[in-house]
Amino acid sequence: MTTIDDILQLIDPSDRLRIVKDGKDLFVGYVGVYKLDSEKQLQDTFGSCEVKRFRAVPELRHKDWKKRGLASPLKPEETPDYYFADLQSTLYYTIHI
Repeated sequence: MTTIDDILQLIDPSDRLRIVKDGKDLFVGYVGVYKLDSEKQLQDTFGSCEVKRFRAVPELRHKDWKKRGLASPLKPEETPDYYFADLQSTLYYTIHI
């Protein structure tokens, strides 16, 4: 059985992570934030959960998504990493438990 903690040993703290259960996001953010949780609540809650599926999922959104009434990114308050003309791309390591 592979757990979330097993997977996170392979991913850098600056990588983005998304933990999903039954189609609902349980955590969306940087691996470093997950690992540096001062009270260890995240690791206690999710660390030993069995990983059912793991994949890198790119997110492509229009940089002016809000003005145009388009779908928002997972983390709309953050500046996009890359611009391709009018698009922004972010890569999330998505773990389904």
